[in-house]
Amino acid sequence: MRGLLAVILALCIAGTAGAVNTGNFQIIPDKDTYVGDNMGDGREGGETAASAMVIGSLPFSDSGATCDNLDDITLPCAASAAADVFYVYTATATTLINVSMCGSGYDTALGIYDSALINLLCNDDSCGLQSEINNIPVTAGQTYYIVVDGFSTNCGSYVISVTGVVPCVVDCPAGALLEGEPLCGPDYYDTTNGGCNSTGFELICPQSGTTAVMCGQSGTYTYFGSSYRDTDWFRVTGTGGTLTATVNAEFAVQLILFYVIDYNCVNYQYNYTSGPCGQDVSLSYNIGNNVETWVWVGPSVFTGVTCGSEYLLTLTGIGNGPDCIPVPTEKTSWGAIKNLYNR
Repeated sequence: MRGLLAVILALCIAGTAGAVNTGNFQIIPDKDTYVGDNMGDGREGGETAASAMVIGSLPFSDSGATCDNLDDITLPCAASAAADVFYVYTATATTLINVSMCGSGYDTALGIYDSALINLLCNDDSCGLQSEINNIPVTAGQTYYIVVDGFSTNCGSYVISVTGVVPCVVDCPAGALLEGEPLCGPDYYDTTNGGCNSTGFELICPQSGTTAVMCGQSGTYTYFGSSYRDTDWFRVTGTGGTLTATVNAEFAVQLILFYVIDYNCVNYQYNYTSGPCGQDVSLSYNIGNNVETWVWVGPSVFTGVTCGSEYLLTLTGIGNGPDCIPVPTEKTSWGAIKNLYNR
């Protein structure tokens, strides 16, 4: 899925590929010119892992400013040569946690390390120019370092929160379609319904009337050291009325509806939205009869979503396009049954 992964990210930031309904999506400043507030003080976490500020219990929040600190560690996701500070947390239970720096005053970067200071997760721009990693798996009794850093040489004031996660659970209803993609994982190459990011669009036909329900799985993973997300592309056809796509996921999800498509994956028009886990997220558009459109589902972040996390995609207003071949049924009238045996 690497080929055009950057295209989708560019879609959601710059909108150069077509007419975009930006909704409440935050358009971030140019990273090359953004410098933050250049603040520094003594409030923040420890200078090194040895002096890290201890997080005793969750939820935890703190604030600080890093410009008077040193560059002690290099985050792999941010080309980081910026001042950084350390927090340390020893998990009291095997669970998931969220770490957020959204609302900070500069172009932050965020890293999660194990007790041997091996990087586990990294994020640069999850919320505008700030950083957030959700659904971080932690094991009871294990120690983790949280590193507050900056992109390139950026420093400034920050806020940080560390919270436990109440897992979102999505149940697959009986009779739903199954996506059938293999689970992602380290160095995974997405060749199933990768759409414009690799190859193939999964066709969805109506199950009943103009409705279909699909159970899918997604997640984030590393590919030779870089962070990626499993993106699922589906193709459906319209009926001349309103087509609605609704997704509910066990992770923070992004949904894109391409209402004008280009089979060369160069020029298209689309709407998009996103939402937290466990919440219905929907997009609607009037699609012409037998006109094909694409539906895109994936995590809204590039790290922190466990592969195999489930989502439920409900489509209404979809038609039996030319590629949806009706399934023949047996004749069921009594006369038809007698005729079968009289032949």
